[in-house]
This record gives sequence, C-alpha cells and structure tokens, in this order.
Amino acid sequence: MPRRRSSPLLVFTLLFSLSACTGQPAPGPAPDAGSSAAAPAASAGAAGRLDALLAAEQRRAALEVSPADQQSRDVGVRRAAARALARIGGDAAWPGLARALADEDDEVVAWAAYGLGFSCKERETEAVSALVARALARDARPSPAGAATAAASAASAAAPSGGAAAGAPPLDAGGALARAIGRCGAEASEPTLVAWLDGPRERAIHAAYALGDLAAIKLKLREETLVALLNLASGSAASPPVPEALYPIGRLEHVPLTVIPRIRDVATARLAEASDARLFAVRALGRAGEAAASELARVLSAKGVFTASERAEAARALKRLGPPGQRALADAVAALAPSADPIALTGLVSEDFGVLLTALDALGSTGAARKALRDLAALPPPPSAPAAILRRVAWLRCGAARLLAGGDYREPLLLGCDVTAPAEPGSKPDAGAPVRGPIGARAVVEVIGRDAIIGARLAAFRAYAASGDLRAREAAIELIAAHEEIAGAPDLLAKALAAEEPGLVAAAAEVIARQPQRASEAPGKRKRRKRSDEKDASAAVTSPAIEAALLAILDRPGARDDPELIGAVVDAVGALAFKPAEARLEQLCRSSYPTTRARAGTALGVLRGRKVACDAGLPGDAGAAGRPAVAPPVGEVPAEASALVRAPAVLIFDTDAGELTMTLDPALAPVAVTRFVDLARSGYYDGKIVHRVVPGFVTQFGAPFGDGAGGPPGRPALRCETSPVAFEPLRVGVALAGRDTGSSQLFVMHARAPHLDGQYAAVGVAAGPWAALADGDIIRSVKVRN
Repeated sequence: MPRRRSSPLLVFTLLFSLSACTGQPAPGPAPDAGSSAAAPAASAGAAGRLDALLAAEQRRAALEVSPADQQSRDVGVRRAAARALARIGGDAAWPGLARALADEDDEVVAWAAYGLGFSCKERETEAVSALVARALARDARPSPAGAATAAASAASAAAPSGGAAAGAPPLDAGGALARAIGRCGAEASEPTLVAWLDGPRERAIHAAYALGDLAAIKLKLREETLVALLNLASGSAASPPVPEALYPIGRLEHVPLTVIPRIRDVATARLAEASDARLFAVRALGRAGEAAASELARVLSAKGVFTASERAEAARALKRLGPPGQRALADAVAALAPSADPIALTGLVSEDFGVLLTALDALGSTGAARKALRDLAALPPPPSAPAAILRRVAWLRCGAARLLAGGDYREPLLLGCDVTAPAEPGSKPDAGAPVRGPIGARAVVEVIGRDAIIGARLAAFRAYAASGDLRAREAAIELIAAHEEIAGAPDLLAKALAAEEPGLVAAAAEVIARQPQRASEAPGKRKRRKRSDEKDASAAVTSPAIEAALLAILDRPGARDDPELIGAVVDAVGALAFKPAEARLEQLCRSSYPTTRARAGTALGVLRGRKVACDAGLPGDAGAAGRPAVAPPVGEVPAEASALVRAPAVLIFDTDAGELTMTLDPALAPVAVTRFVDLARSGYYDGKIVHRVVPGFVTQFGAPFGDGAGGPPGRPALRCETSPVAFEPLRVGVALAGRDTGSSQLFVMHARAPHLDGQYAAVGVAAGPWAALADGDIIRSVKVRN
C-alpha cells in the first residue's frame, strides 16, 4: 500500500471520532484475555468470542476479528481482539489496530501500539503520527486503568533487581507507544523521543529504549540525541541518573568522536551503582575508545563486585578496543585461569566459567597470554571427574589450543584437547580423521578454515564435512561459502541436503543461497540446458544430485510445517533460478506462514524476471495497479488449542548444573505454554542437550538433534505469541529463527536485553543458576508440577 501522510492533528481527531462512534464503556474488571489481573468469569457469549479470537489469532485470520469484537462491552473481548490483530499484523490487521488505538483501556492500547509498531512498513509517518497523538491523549485524560498500570510499573521499577517477577507481567501502554514510535523509524520518531527524555522518569526510560530500537534500524543517532541521552544518564542536582539512557549508545557500532570522552566519563560513573541497567554502562564503554580499556579490565577482573553477566560483557567490549583491549584480555585470561588442582576444578560449574570462556573467545591472538594459554591447553582433567567437569575442562583446553594453533590444524594440543571423548588407549590423534568429541571437532574445523583448503587440508576438511559430530559437520559445510577453492563441494552439499537433520540441510541450503556457484559442477562435465536465445556453449551447471535433493525436500512430508527449513531451501532454489521447482514455489505461495510466502515470492521473482508477491496467497505482480486487496491465506488451529493449559505450571529440571526450575504461565502465550508443558510431560526434554550458552546473555535448549534447529516430529511450528513485555534476567522465552518458527526450544535470560522485547514470546520465569550451564550439558529429566 502506498505511503500516506497524516498530520498529528488529523489523526488525533480521527482517533477520538472512532472512540465516540464505538460507544465503548469505561474500563472495568477484566476477564482473563492475556491480562495478569484477576477477573470475574466471562459470560457464555464472551467466552465463545474469546475462543474464536484465539483461533483467529492462531490461524492468522485478521478478517475474523470483527468491529463488533472491538466495540464489545466486555473489555476482555476487546483485549483479545487487539492481541489477535497485533500478532497477525500486516495490511489486513491495520484498520483494526487503528481502531484499538482509540480504546480507553490501557491494555487494548498497549496491544494496538505494539501491533502498529510491527506493521508500519510503508506507513511509517502515518503510524508515528497516530501513536504520538494517542500518547498525548493518554496524558491529557488518564484513565483508572492507566493509573493502575502506571502504579504497577512504578512498583516494578522500585522492586529489587536480580530477576523477573513471577507471573505474567503487566502490559504498559506508555512503553508500547514509545517502542512502536522507535521501531517505525519515521522522520518524527527521533525528535519526539528526544523530547520525551525530559519527561517523567518512566517515560524517559521508555524513550531511551525506543531510541535504542531506532539506533538499530538507522545505524546512527544525531549528535544532539546522544548528548541528551548522556545528560539523562549523568543526572543532575534535581534528578537522579537514569542508567537506561546508555542503552542506545551500546546499540551503535560507531559514535561521533566528539562525544566519546563524555561517554567514557558518564558510563564509568554509572559503574558505581548496581542495577540491571549497569550492563548498559559496560556496553557503552566498548564504544568509548581505547582509553576505556582500563575500566573494562577492572570490571572483568572484579569478581564479587560485578555480576558474571557484566564481566562477560566487559570481555566482549574489550574485543572492540584494539591493542589495549587485547592486552587487558590477555592479563585477564592469565588471572582467571583455574589451577590444575582437582578440588579447584570442581568450581568450574558456575557462572564464572562463562566469564573466562568469553575472555578466551574475545582474545584475537596469543600475545602476552601464550604461557597462560599453554597451561590451559594442557589442563589435566581431574581423575574420575563427572561429565560436567570434563566438559568445561575440554572447553578451556580447546579454546586455548585453538588460539595457539593459528592455522595448524595438526597441532597436537588441538587434536587432543577434548577430554570428553578420549582416543582409544595407545592411539594418537590423527589429523586426517575427525577427532572424537564434539568440542574438539568444532575447534579443529575452525582452524581448518583459517587457510586455503587444498591438499591434505582438503582431505581433513572432507572428513569433518562428511561424518562425525553434527555441529562440526554443519560448521564445515558453512566453510564452503567462504572457500571457493574447495574441490568436490557439490557432492558434499548434496549429501548434506539429503540428511535427516534439518540443521545440516539448512546449512547446505544457506551456502547455496549465498554462493550458488558452489552447487555447480566443473565446466564441461555436462552441458547446461540452454535457452533458445543462447549460443551453444559449455558452462558450469548445477549438480543433478543437488537439484534432486532440493525437489525432494520441497516434497518431503512435514517439511512445509518447518518454516526455518523450507525457507532456507526456497532461498537456495531462488539463487539457482531452478525452473523445475516453479510449481512447488507456487504452492508455497499459498502457505499460511507469512515468511514462507515472502520467500516463495522472492524466488518466483528470480525465475520470472519480475517482482512477484505472494501476500494474497497467489503469485501476482508485486505492486500491480488495481490488484484487489485480498487477505492472505489462513492456517489451521493447532492441536494444543483444544486442550489449553489454564494455570501456571512448574517445570523441575535435573541437569548437569543441579536442579533448576521454571514457571510457565499461559496468560500471554497459551498455545506455546501448552506445547512446552505437553512435551515436558511426555519426556521429550529428558536427555536433551543444552546447545547454546552465551555468557551474560542466554541459555537455550530443546532442539531435537542438539544443534539449535528443528522441533519434534509431527508438531508444526508455533505461531508467535509475542507480547510487549520486558526480557529481564531469568525471563523465559520461545527461541525462533524467524517469525512463526518456534517449536520446542526455550531460552532463559541471564541479563536485561531490551532488544528482545516484543520480538519473542515471553512464557514464564526461571529460578536457579541457569547461567552456570555450559554448551553440551545434559538435561537428565524434567518433572511437571501444576
């Protein structure tokens, strides 16, 4: 739809006209429609509409949300309608979201603003005008519900830091309005948000987070904006500092030289005050020039003063600061390295292990750390040590050996670094065959990729790419895109495409999408099918095995219920301009998954030589004049919706790091929570690997093959049940690889991460040292307690 311009005054008038026309009642007690507040039972009619609206949300059927729902005297129905439209998004949801923005209930407004923030492409000016006007109206006429929300937000802000509150968090209309203004990125967004920095503290924090969203979109902020943020972060005699104002600075890759000294001064001052927002000061110091290295080194080394998350972030920030940062990291690795004492090594199962591992990863060269690295690479595993200790020793040994090896993939320290799966007695590490153990295999593959992959190096590479540890195979396949000298790449890619593991299939497809020539046989091997207007010539052609494998995946039962997998394959088909797949792409144009439709349209556009849109469920010329506005196709209601979990459930995990728990609350994500509780009860998570731990950020688990891809068979990907809530420490979310790709994977936050807010479904809150887990740890069992 073409971009329309609307003045704030016109939108303000339209909003209140809509409100008056709907005859909406004043807000009252709310039935359970996503709110965390207690509510009386809904009437039979309202209950039926709540079920219907949930079904519409899951089917992505915006037209099933009627104006009558949005005018209902039952505020729960209006909330459910706004939530459905916000999660559906797109052109079909836009009129309903605009109506919901005029509602007097704060939660309805929050959902409307959130939805508009993600549906404003090509309507940025119009959306921001409406959002600003609604914010002004809300200030001018605060409702009881708004006051209650503000009180709840103030109470949350005043609560001690260190974890997310239990239960479903309240929705904040003010925060949703500000974040939507930032995400839309209109011309008026930045000056509006800067003006809000001078308002009440709560609004200033919302504006700061929204400017962080804007910074990620625009990749820059005006110098006067940065000055205003620094003024807010430094505080004054009349108002205390607001450390959240440093968040947008940490979202920028480059800042003007003129503000770097001020960033350094303000961020350093904020290090003295413990809070969840202190992490933003650490991150900002990474943008404050080489002179900030000493302060970051202090943070990294000060165990007990700074949290493990802050220390890990300091290590990542030091990586940005050139030689001074590298010297500080070398000193830190030497100071943080554990002794070889078996008793001392039992302390590796802790959050501090992640700090050392992050410092190792941030170290770009051995330098002054060579002796410490050699000691780490030879760290002896304690006798009869449990698997969790051996795993952490292996991570340290392989991390150090990887640095010491440089480009020598035959380095003995590297080949023997993984003590989780030692070689057979009497045998020696063999550079020509995959080493035993997943940690060592991945380290060797990384080193192989540091030089031209030819000769003996090619033979070693092929061994890792063709067999052995799955994640090492995926890493090897990914190297094909960057190493055009690799001989026999089409055969390796075809074998990967034929695998049962979706992550390996996707890795090969992504290589082809980025570098389609890697799927081609050598010229002269066979002739390419030529068009009638071409001269007869011998040229490189796509491997027949790759062509057959791509078609087989497109026809594979259940593959179309995995948007992550099918999307990677469609991208590869498009990059190859593979004409025989055209009919299958047309079928994918009818998918109820919007990302699948979008990618199918792009691929069809390549095949047909013109822009193709699949947003209406049929391939058509993109932007064609007079094309009728047709709603996109809808999907099926998931099986979980017929037997929803109605109350919070506690999951108790027996893991390599001890007993951990999480409470999943269906208030905001009923279908997703039902899926996870069902999987836990069925034993799905028993024996699963914790496949991703980013110290100071997130712990993730639940992938069927332990590589971060796919979900359980027979379970279609979940529709996103995202919400405008904050991702705070210990918040639990649904892992995604794009919209509507969640299935069985969950993540647990280590620290505050505003850039995740609204992007992922928040499903609960965790308890215990989740940050003490390491990549490869095992979830032995999970019990469910209602």
